[in-house]
Amino acid sequence: MKAVCALVGFSVALPGCADVRGTVRVEQATAGKPYDFVVHVKNSAEIGYNPEVPGDRAGMAVALVKRYCPGPRVVGQEKIITEIYGITSSKPDYVVFVSCGIGSRRAD
Repeated sequence: MKAVCALVGFSVALPGCADVRGTVRVEQATAGKPYDFVVHVKNSAEIGYNPEVPGDRAGMAVALVKRYCPGPRVVGQEKIITEIYGITSSKPDYVVFVSCGIGSRRAD
């Protein structure tokens, strides 16, 4: 019984220490940037999606942001290398910068 309680307690505490690399998330850009959203797209391939193809990343980002702005368009992309040479081997993170279009701004 004590082992089960310890396992449950450890399982509850573990998500707080989880690594967020590779997760999909949408963040609002800071004021003054030429884009409105920063979209962290998946870095693992699936059927119909390859993170190494810029068009696939852009499509995923636009689909995620569509509910927040009327005319989303990709204004830039960035590849963030997360590997530490000789120590760790990990896939890069991909970030797509999305604007809500000319003349239309997000609702704050």
